[in-house]
Amino acid sequence: MATAKDERQPKPISTNRKPLGTSIIIAACILGATSCTANESAPPKEDLCDVSKNTETHNLLQKALRTDQYETTVHNTNDQLPEKLSDKLKEWKPGKTEFTTQICSIAPKDGRLDGALGFELSWTARDGSTKGDLPGKVSYYNLNGAPGEANDIITEIRAQCNLPGKLRNPSSQVSLLAAGSNTLNIGTKVDQETIDQQLTILYRVARKATEVLGCENNPLKKAPVVKAFSTPEEATQAGN
Repeated sequence: MATAKDERQPKPISTNRKPLGTSIIIAACILGATSCTANESAPPKEDLCDVSKNTETHNLLQKALRTDQYETTVHNTNDQLPEKLSDKLKEWKPGKTEFTTQICSIAPKDGRLDGALGFELSWTARDGSTKGDLPGKVSYYNLNGAPGEANDIITEIRAQCNLPGKLRNPSSQVSLLAAGSNTLNIGTKVDQETIDQQLTILYRVARKATEVLGCENNPLKKAPVVKAFSTPEEATQAGN
């Protein structure tokens, strides 16, 4: 899908989260169905927004957007993300309000539907002190040890990303927070299957991000079992 300028930028969704600042900024980042490769030294050539047709990710994208006609705007490329997130990691302090790094935005092309699918990245405390504060009814997940949560609009995954060199110590204190939103769902009834599918897309986005950043521990290497639980404790126990 060719990259094009999207003039219909969606409005931020407030989540009342300190680590994400005061809002989830709508961005979209769709990733191809390539798997994470251990000891991969160079980031993939394609940007995180690139998606191959006739793949599971492409099918899930069409379901999320309710169309196969869409246009994408890239806010930060694979070349820009490592530097920007490294700079933010160096400045990160517990309790400090952090603004997220947008990746791209994607919206239906025909304009019949109002809204967009979005993803972004930031750092959050590794101790998990910010878990469980999404609004509304929330589902909780254990994605091969990475905690996730979602409501009908917002999805989140926290992955422990151990970085090399001078970033090894600061990265050991935080988790990479991948957050997504789908404002096309506002005002509509969303079933559990749709929520699970949106979290599946987010997992693949987050997995690609760990490759681009060079996380030495490959935290999201394995394909996850996406099963929703009603409490964070149940999700945690499922991974033991």
